[in-house]
Amino acid sequence: MLDFILDFIAKLLSYSMKFINWAADILMRLIDYCIGIFRELEIQEKIIILLSIVSVIIPILPIARFYIFESWYYVNNPLAVYFIGIIIIMVISTIVQKPWILITRLIIIVYYLAWMIYLPMGNLITRAKPYELAYGYYINIAISIVYIGLCVFSLLSQRR
Repeated sequence: MLDFILDFIAKLLSYSMKFINWAADILMRLIDYCIGIFRELEIQEKIIILLSIVSVIIPILPIARFYIFESWYYVNNPLAVYFIGIIIIMVISTIVQKPWILITRLIIIVYYLAWMIYLPMGNLITRAKPYELAYGYYINIAISIVYIGLCVFSLLSQRR
C-alpha cells in the first residue's frame, strides 16, 4: 500500500512538473510574441504602451480629500472605470493602426479630460464641503494631456 501511495505522489509530481513546464513554455512564447510586436512599433506608440503600463495604478489614487471628525477622508475617482477602459483602448489601438481608430482614441481621451475638468467645477466629486483636490486629480489631468499629445503626434505621423 505504501508503494502505491509513493508511486501516486511521484506520478502526481511528474505530471505537475510537466504542466508547469508546458505553461511556462506557452507564457515565454507569448512574451516573445509581444516583444516582437513592441519592437515593430513607432516610438510614440511604444511610449503609449509604456505609459499605459504605468497608468494602471492611477485609478486607485484619491482625487479629493475632506476633513471631518478630526480626520482626513479621501475620495476615489468616480471615472476610474472609464480610465481603465481608456488604457485598454490605448494599448489595442497601438497594434491596429487605422486612421479612424487613431481619431477615435483621441476623441475618447479628450472626452475623458473634459469630464475630469468638469468634475470639481460641477461639484460632482463629493457632497462634503469643503474639500481639496488631491494629487490623484492632477496626475489624471497630466496623464490625459500626455496621452492627447502622443495621440496627436501618432495621428500626424500616420498621415505622412
